[in-house]
Amino acid sequence: MSTNRPFVLSIAGFDPSAGAGVLADIKSFEQHQVYGFAINTANTIQTENEFVAI
Repeated sequence: MSTNRPFVLSIAGFDPSAGAGVLADIKSFEQHQVYGFAINTANTIQTENEFVAI
């Protein structure tokens, strides 16, 4: 039996630590067995402890 995985779109900012934004969304999509696509709305410069700039 073949099961098709649905496609999901995330529209969010990019957090390089993957704690939020499109990277976190894509990780969640994988857990729910859906294919994820992302539209990046902003790039951030940050670490887990400090936000520097957008």
